[in-house]
Amino acid sequence: MASLSQMKNPLLVGTAIRAQLEHEIPRDLPLEKDFKEGSGYTITDHIDELHETLCKNPRTLELIKGLTHALHGFARQTKLTHAEWAATIDFLTRAGKISTPARNEFVLLSDTLGLSVLIDELEHPKPEGCTEGCEPGPFFIAEPPIIKSGGSLSAPGTTGERMWFSGSVRDTEGSGIPDARVNVWQADGDGLYDVQYSDPNIANDRGCIPTEHDGTFNYRGILPTAYPIPSDGPVGDLLKMLGRHPHRSSHLHFHITAPGYDSLTSALYPSHSPFLGTDPVFATRKSLICELVEEKDSKKWKEMGFEESELQGVSRIWVWKFDFVLPTVKQVEDLKKSIQA
Repeated sequence: MASLSQMKNPLLVGTAIRAQLEHEIPRDLPLEKDFKEGSGYTITDHIDELHETLCKNPRTLELIKGLTHALHGFARQTKLTHAEWAATIDFLTRAGKISTPARNEFVLLSDTLGLSVLIDELEHPKPEGCTEGCEPGPFFIAEPPIIKSGGSLSAPGTTGERMWFSGSVRDTEGSGIPDARVNVWQADGDGLYDVQYSDPNIANDRGCIPTEHDGTFNYRGILPTAYPIPSDGPVGDLLKMLGRHPHRSSHLHFHITAPGYDSLTSALYPSHSPFLGTDPVFATRKSLICELVEEKDSKKWKEMGFEESELQGVSRIWVWKFDFVLPTVKQVEDLKKSIQA
């Protein structure tokens, strides 16, 4: 174990370390045992001892120890080779290089390996009967325009067939939750979000709708269509290697909040959409698949709030209904405790 004088000795230590010693003195430990795979003291044991001695934060120690054991266990189980690990490092390097503020390849990797779904299930377990959740995806905006229930989510001229969505936000006893904030966003009839167009600052096919006194809400919009996740990078290559495709089913995104209730991020899927069973980010659930109805009675279109200017050339309106059920924060915390017990 080196003394401070040894650390500062120019014969033993270069200028970069000596400069850093002016700000922080590292702890040094003696090397008392050699580690060797197959012996009673492996590299995994050595790293555990080092971190247990030096790491001051218990949660950081728990996370890194778990990660180290999982990685080392994976290498031992699969008998990982240098060439395979080099290919993995190259994959991760490419993921970093292709990532931008608008596209994070590591988030995409987490999604396509199901890790994002697992973390959401661990942090937001759902009591029986509550609406299942999923990740928000890359197109979520925290503060979209406020739209009154019954209003239109889509700007004039938006590509796609007309849709009317009617829903409610309820507690586990079936009572409506008034003034819940329902943040909705979706792709249009071309499978594109507003932020993917030339002027990403113009909000379209998104908005925040406060629920009525009885927890209900509805809006006029466009039927979304399916679209692919980015597949021109390393995650796309991985999907090809696994025999999978990058295509997401058509869907509507929701982020719902209400005081005292566990927030919900989820998505709904029309039953007629392809790719429901092979979603690349594992967000589809049977409970979130909805049967839509084609309404061809023009008199009912007016009752839904559609204006004449919205109905030019329209032969049908897609009617989509769903009731969301939110647990309270306490219900989720109690469920977490019961799961961990």
